[in-house]
Amino acid sequence: QEKPVGRLILFHGYRSIAETDFGPVMAFYYSLGYELILVDQRAHGKSSGIWIGFGVLERYDCLAWIRYLNEEYGSLPTYLSGISMGCATVLMTLGFRLPENVKGVIADCGFTSPKEIIRQVIRQRLHLPGFLLVPCLSLFSKIFAGYYFGEYSTLEALKENQIPILFIHGKEDRFVPPEMTLRNFEACRAEKQLLMVEGASHGTAYLQDRPGVERAVAAFLEKYRK
Repeated sequence: QEKPVGRLILFHGYRSIAETDFGPVMAFYYSLGYELILVDQRAHGKSSGIWIGFGVLERYDCLAWIRYLNEEYGSLPTYLSGISMGCATVLMTLGFRLPENVKGVIADCGFTSPKEIIRQVIRQRLHLPGFLLVPCLSLFSKIFAGYYFGEYSTLEALKENQIPILFIHGKEDRFVPPEMTLRNFEACRAEKQLLMVEGASHGTAYLQDRPGVERAVAAFLEKYRK
């Protein structure tokens, strides 16, 4: 954009890239006049690193991106948008005191913590006892990646957050339970909105109900931009 009305920083999900996760919605964001920043999270795409932090580590990267863009390109009204693990990243970033130009967050189908989502996957996908495996995996993570699975969560970050959030989740999500977004919504003390999309599976809310999601997102961005 030659004269963008604001900036959207986009954070993709686990083992994905922003071009894939946000490809369907990018033209819509651009049509609203926003500058788009597509982030490769650590250990993904062109970014360095070998360990994935499920938001616990990436929240520091998100904060660094906000500060870098403000310093190098000016402090436009800024929104954070994340899907799946990227959603956990942006929500956990709200635990920091963010620059005043951060106006809101679009949180699509995010989980609450590495501990809870890994336990969910082990139990549902692998049919193994998560209560036994998760502590072992968490210790491994602490030794090699520097963090325990349960040391931070979106729920903790949202307790003190004052930045408005639009929560989105597909009601038919079988990977990240919709109940996790409902818990995040309940924990949030800032202004908040909730859109639960009928018939949408994991990460497909926009594809399932494009008009509904576009209306909600456009209204949210306009409301808080100024």
